[in-house]
Amino acid sequence: MNALTTDILVQIAYAVGIGLLVGLEREHADISEEAPDGTESRIAPHTVILGARTFALISLLGWVSALGSEQWSWVAPVAFAAVASLVGIQYLSVRTEGMGMTTEIAALVVFASGMLVRDNRPVAVGLALVTTLLLVSKPLVRSFVARMRRVEITATLQLLVLLAIVLPMLPEEPQDPWGVLPPRKIGLFVILIGGIDYVGYVLTRLFGKRRSAGLTGILGGLTSSTAVTAAMAQQARTDAEMQVPGQLATFLANAMMFARVLVVTAVLSRKVALALAPPLVAMGLVMLGGALWKWRAMESTPVGDGDGAPRLQNPFALVPALKWGVVLCAVLLLAHFAQATLGDSGFLVAAAASGLVDVDAITLAATSQAASGSLTVDLASLAIAIAVISNTIVKGGIALFAGGRLFGRDVVKIFAGSMAVGAAIAVRVLLF
Repeated sequence: MNALTTDILVQIAYAVGIGLLVGLEREHADISEEAPDGTESRIAPHTVILGARTFALISLLGWVSALGSEQWSWVAPVAFAAVASLVGIQYLSVRTEGMGMTTEIAALVVFASGMLVRDNRPVAVGLALVTTLLLVSKPLVRSFVARMRRVEITATLQLLVLLAIVLPMLPEEPQDPWGVLPPRKIGLFVILIGGIDYVGYVLTRLFGKRRSAGLTGILGGLTSSTAVTAAMAQQARTDAEMQVPGQLATFLANAMMFARVLVVTAVLSRKVALALAPPLVAMGLVMLGGALWKWRAMESTPVGDGDGAPRLQNPFALVPALKWGVVLCAVLLLAHFAQATLGDSGFLVAAAASGLVDVDAITLAATSQAASGSLTVDLASLAIAIAVISNTIVKGGIALFAGGRLFGRDVVKIFAGSMAVGAAIAVRVLLF
């Protein structure tokens, strides 16, 4: 058997297999239904409209059409039109009230998957798997949709529009006269604030306030601990029950920040990472201690999860997030003018100014220069430490003034303890 014949047989097997995969799911869905006790009860098999064999033949016809189109370009569109017509006639002949078109649309997707087998087998298989998963997920989707609120759908659309349309349109470079306000970075920060609120809302709906707080802190800390702190402070001020969970999320997000800084520095310069490890690990442990404190507080204090729905009226509140965008712009301008007034007294002043808003930029800059030899390891480590402390002070202020005294008091205590421990270890390392 030559290689060409073997390849054709493999393609035929793939086409038939794809049709059987989707067809078996459709046939099983048509001849079985789930009883109230969770068991499956069989119903008459004559209700099957498009079964496993039909789907296999449709997929095989798609492959044959792709093969024929290599010589006659009209074959594929004519075959697709014929299949679509037959499927449509079948649907009209058996249509009943409330009947959907899921099976018929799946048949057309299977035809297209069969065509793809000829040129792109992995995509064809992936398309078939996704199709089958979508078909199988019908009970889950129905249950999920029934629990959704209209405001949640609107909030999801708002977030997707901002991420997919608005954010890419914003310029990356600053457009202001001073060159310090990058629109895309500010827009990303605003979306992060609102996005963390949204993620927290979804997690609270799914898991309740107790378990969702930790997940929100960990996930949010991977991107911006400042955004998490601001979002949690905002929620704590509007919902008293979110004070302790919000503090837990804040501590976990800041612990993740220290881990993130160490990972970035380790990738670029192992020496800088080793120099930073003792103080940052110590600061992270203090933050984890604060998180454990608040976790135990939640265990001993009833938190009213109710039906799992948080009290936020809008899962994606854009106006409060925009206010934080204005605050970010003010901080950026303040840092710029302070540095311009004092004069460029070195990299450490720039690190302190940068840390008022973000630690990632100065971490990348300092570590890269240390790796290239243009900056000493000690100076790079000190600059990053200053940025971390500056950023922590700012977040403490956000927690206190935006979240209120009850929320901010304990956050400031843990932040201050973390900075004190980190500074003590850093001084000890430098002196000894």
